[in-house]
Amino acid sequence: MESIFTGLLKNQLLAVPAVRRRQQARAAPYEPTKNAVSYVEDVFENSARRMSGGRPLSGRVLEIGPGGNLGALLMYLAAGCDSGVAFDVVPLVTNQRALYEAITPDAAELLARIEYRTGEPIERTSLPDSSFDMVFSAACLEHVADPSAALRTIHRLLKPGGVTTHSIDLRDHRDFADPLAFLRHSERAWRAATSRRLVTNRWRASDWQRGFESAGFVDVTVEPHEQATVTEATRSQFHRSFQSKDLTDLGTLLVDVTATKSH
Repeated sequence: MESIFTGLLKNQLLAVPAVRRRQQARAAPYEPTKNAVSYVEDVFENSARRMSGGRPLSGRVLEIGPGGNLGALLMYLAAGCDSGVAFDVVPLVTNQRALYEAITPDAAELLARIEYRTGEPIERTSLPDSSFDMVFSAACLEHVADPSAALRTIHRLLKPGGVTTHSIDLRDHRDFADPLAFLRHSERAWRAATSRRLVTNRWRASDWQRGFESAGFVDVTVEPHEQATVTEATRSQFHRSFQSKDLTDLGTLLVDVTATKSH
């Protein structure tokens, strides 16, 4: 695993424009496995099940952080939604025509109803208030730099009665075999090592519950899915800012969060 000191050095080097351009040019594309029909179907089915509560899907839908393809959002439109927006901090870099045609024979017509936006973080998007019936993401919100601001924005973008659902990966992305290693560092050190790289915000399940409620959502449900064993001895190795959290909260690795904007 990369040490915090190596991370600090790499993050500082990325402050140099020439180094940053070289790094961006060498950056690996999105994971090819996420361009498989099976993966896209899984994202859609998991989020749509929580979003609809058994009701037909309809209205306008926003996906935050679609990654390398628009497949899940396309499935929402194929299932009955009117239009959609995909929102990411980077341009859409892959052409996935074969994937889209495998999803639906109406791919070309439905894709014309999807807008792709980039160049602004979700925390500061200029998208208008109350413009979506549904908002979803998969393995994205752990990478927002300011989770509280992101949740306030999602609340602002939803229409009254709108629903949002998110699968959030709470692991240390440097090494999934040691998923809680990043909890050993202070927030200042962690930010210094990651602010110009792939941010992972380190919120735990309880933080997401509280964050959605503080943003104004109601009917907030946090479903944990994977658990690492955390003992008292393990917790004592974490930074003091995490030591007040209970062992189960610290060890939760994946959550699905669903919430509603009140009428």
